Amino acid sequence: MKTVFGPVPSRRLGRSLGIDLVPPKTCTFDCVYCESGRTDHLSLERRTFVDPDVVVRELEDHFSRYPEGVDALTLSSAGEPTLYEPLGELLRSVKKRFPSRPLVALTNGSLLWDARVRRDLLAADRVVPSLDAVEEAVFKAVNRPHPLLKLSEILEGLEAFGREYGGELFLEVLLVAGYNDHPRECRGIRRMVDRLNPDAVELNTVVRPPARPGVRGLTWERMEEARAYFPAEKTTIVGAFQGSCAIRHDEEAARRVLEMVLRRPCTADEMAASLGVSPDELHETLKRQEAENRLERLVVDGRVYYGAPSSRRSQ
Repeated sequence: MKTVFGPVPSRRLGRSLGIDLVPPKTCTFDCVYCESGRTDHLSLERRTFVDPDVVVRELEDHFSRYPEGVDALTLSSAGEPTLYEPLGELLRSVKKRFPSRPLVALTNGSLLWDARVRRDLLAADRVVPSLDAVEEAVFKAVNRPHPLLKLSEILEGLEAFGREYGGELFLEVLLVAGYNDHPRECRGIRRMVDRLNPDAVELNTVVRPPARPGVRGLTWERMEEARAYFPAEKTTIVGAFQGSCAIRHDEEAARRVLEMVLRRPCTADEMAASLGVSPDELHETLKRQEAENRLERLVVDGRVYYGAPSSRRSQ
């Protein structure tokens, strides 16, 4: 499988060159809000899905063609990156080859109870685990975990990693309307934040088409209310992406658009910013791809996203 994709617009990291290490949709969770769709391979088995040398070669190839326009290298996928068994080996190789690029690992944190996973992640410049719940019933409703996972062990692993890790530790809390946004759960997550003492807390919500119909994000006003439960000096509400990375060739733009939407739905503005073109310039590309049934319009809270047709999202 092709492992390097993007750069894609990230609300947190700017122009993020993704490193996708597991086949879609292989994950430890089946979160109701996931922008990558439903999990069809719920697993705890760590495997070598692709040789680490192949990943490094793909990165070298990308930078030989596009030396600029990347703000971060990000382990992010349509599944859980820590299911990749040689994770530590790969992270060390990437840092050695591309030392000037921040290396960020996004993880749902579900395997941090495993000391080997914690050791693997030590090589990243920033690790962003997620924490959506501290009560078992809420955890199961929001994250729909593998049946062998225990929330208590996940929380213990998260605290252990916080003690061991020397890089930037950011905690993501994704709030879903009616699931984990009530005061009791927010107060419980805050207590965990106090024990963990991360460098930053990123409050997020559902903004892209979710895996489960009817799942909704919080309004900006409700996000502001939720923010009051968290440390003011280190908590931010994740905002909108802004950036550019200059690519103007029509065929190349079409290819990059399809790469983006196969991973997650994007708005036209997000894609245009990532490609370094205006939305007007991108209009014909999107129109053509939609006519050829390679793109599908998805509307969430009145906002139009472009995604892969439903028949292709799990491929």
